[in-house]
Amino acid sequence: DKGDSVPVVCASCKKELLPSFYNRSQLSKGEGKARCRSCVEEAIANEAKQSKEGKDEKIAKAKEKVRLAKSVTEKVKAEAELAALEAEIVTGLKPVVLGRGKSGRGYSRGGRGRGRGRGGRSR
Repeated sequence: DKGDSVPVVCASCKKELLPSFYNRSQLSKGEGKARCRSCVEEAIANEAKQSKEGKDEKIAKAKEKVRLAKSVTEKVKAEAELAALEAEIVTGLKPVVLGRGKSGRGYSRGGRGRGRGRGGRSR
């Protein structure tokens, strides 16, 4: 294949490399946008590092909230936040915020107000 021997310039490191140094998905982006495998791997590693640092920072803030909580209600809320952050790290799943009361349509605001009748026109 003639296309395999034509060098492609990496958008990140600016090196001219053979197509064998690129993933197919990167080559399909075209000249000037494609990144070589090592640049893509480096970007993924940096992103993972930043994500971990951000989560560590959130946990430190949550621990501080627990420490500074004055009332029982504040303490329980802060502990729940901290538990959710720690669980996210362990499981990889983000916490789901559950609704209040009955689920379904019309109950999101206590079943009152707009959403019924004549389109919410006031008289």
